[in-house]
Amino acid sequence: MRAILIIFVLAVLAGVPAASVTPVAQAQSGGGYDVSWSTIDSGGATLSTGGSYALGGTIGQPDGGVLSGGGYTLTGGFWGGVSSTARLFVPLVQR
Repeated sequence: MRAILIIFVLAVLAGVPAASVTPVAQAQSGGGYDVSWSTIDSGGATLSTGGSYALGGTIGQPDGGVLSGGGYTLTGGFWGGVSSTARLFVPLVQR
């Protein structure tokens, strides 16, 4: 019983310094914002085609979305690349 108590006390004493160290979080605050890492992508071409490939783009679109490899997938920016298949669901409520 005494050995368990000693192990518990040592574990608590070892854990207290580790738990008391907190990382510093820095956030941007006030004034003007700087987004110097932004880019102007594409060239403003609405649709570029070549052979069986087609690529559309808009100037200023952000780098957002999916890029892939083997099977060719490119989705990003304002367009999204996949047509929306959202369905409207309106439940029937009766009294």
